[in-house]
Amino acid sequence: MKTRSIWFVGIGVALVVIVAGALFYTSRFASTVSQTHSASGPITLSPTATGAATAAETSTASTGLRTFQIVPAQTTASYSVYENLIFQNKPNNDAVGTTHSVQGSFHIQTGTSPLVEAMNVKVDLSTLQTDARMRDNYVRQHTLETDTYPDATFISVSTQGLPTSYVDGQSVHFQLTGNLTMHGKTNKEVFDVQGKVVGKQVTGTATSTIYMTDFGIQPPNLANIAISQNKVLVTITFTAQEA
Repeated sequence: MKTRSIWFVGIGVALVVIVAGALFYTSRFASTVSQTHSASGPITLSPTATGAATAAETSTASTGLRTFQIVPAQTTASYSVYENLIFQNKPNNDAVGTTHSVQGSFHIQTGTSPLVEAMNVKVDLSTLQTDARMRDNYVRQHTLETDTYPDATFISVSTQGLPTSYVDGQSVHFQLTGNLTMHGKTNKEVFDVQGKVVGKQVTGTATSTIYMTDFGIQPPNLANIAISQNKVLVTITFTAQEA
């Protein structure tokens, strides 16, 4: 009897240690989830600046400004977010959601003083899929609320880091700054872009790190057993054809 009591006590202590450790771990993880970040707000252009940009576009149109349309079937938009899935014993998991429902267009000028401007991209967030239907449903209904806010849009405002000249087939790396709108809020975001023009086709990849709370989105937290961080890596791997 005494031995049995010792075993029960030992098991009880072990359970307390395990539960306490799990609670400590999840609380430590949860404390980093919020990753407090201040939203930048949208980029606002004065009427004068807007007029100047329009005039610049008009002047470059006669010197080789070309329009390209994104090809959805050859384009993928995705998000990657770090999550802790206690109930699946996956404390270090990257949830990745993807979709081909991407539409948009932009203008490019090659040769001397190359330009990339008027980029307007829309992603249907309701079509994002990961490797788990349960996660997808939760994200659509409770996180992104796609019934109310189905799309994310990005409209470019400026570029930084373009070369002084461009030849066909040359790979370039630059930053594209603009307004990203999702979940009813708009913020300035910067995409890191790598791409090239070959004939009448443009291919490339654009990435940016955003924070859910900047857009009024609360990072998923299901009873402290499925928690995701605030920081999200957004990637668009695209192909566009000259219109």
